[in-house]
Amino acid sequence: MNEERKYFGMTRMQIGIIAGLAGIFLIIVCVGGFLVLRGGRLGLADSSTPTVEPTVTSVVVTPATLTPTITPTPIPYEQLIPPDWKQYKTSLVEIWMPGNFELANNKTKDITANIGVPELLLTEVSSKSSAYTMLASVSYDLMTGDSLDAMLDEKFPSLPYQARVSDRRTVFINTHEARRIVIEFKIDNIDYDNLIYVIQDGSTVWYVGYVAQIAEFFDNIEVFEQSIKTFRTASY
Repeated sequence: MNEERKYFGMTRMQIGIIAGLAGIFLIIVCVGGFLVLRGGRLGLADSSTPTVEPTVTSVVVTPATLTPTITPTPIPYEQLIPPDWKQYKTSLVEIWMPGNFELANNKTKDITANIGVPELLLTEVSSKSSAYTMLASVSYDLMTGDSLDAMLDEKFPSLPYQARVSDRRTVFINTHEARRIVIEFKIDNIDYDNLIYVIQDGSTVWYVGYVAQIAEFFDNIEVFEQSIKTFRTASY
């Protein structure tokens, strides 16, 4: 039996096995190199891609504007009295009027609304410049009903002289809430206006009224509105 021919001391089978292993090794090296190169490229691609960061936008938040409730600021009482005015005072109330007013006497015809218990009645001093006499009065009542407005709703429909209420509103008198009422009426074919301020003081309701013939009423409205600011009770 002839021996198998050898090359480089190896048989053909041995050379074939070595060649096969070398081929497998070459394939492994090529595949590994390809994967390494691909991974490197992917790494470079990832590193070159900028990281997207969220954009923070500053928002200016303006707080809601609060509208405060305006409360009248009290003014020192002495500053409310005009120069040359006269003081009229009882144990319960105080009020100031111009120098052309005086305490009414028993002969003075009271044409005020006659609401409540009289406390003060003042009349204008007769003069040639005034054809009609103006009056100012202070009276009081005990508080009745559920509220001041409910009390007034019941009281004013029974006014004398076929009077009618032409204006009624809420006002403040030196920080005190009050009702301002204008009443129109007629006596002896003469038209009059009666401006009444209604002020609640605890369980007492005060009425401060100013009466004048309609033309003189509007000529003296500023005097009346200044006078009511000087009104105060013993509890103020």
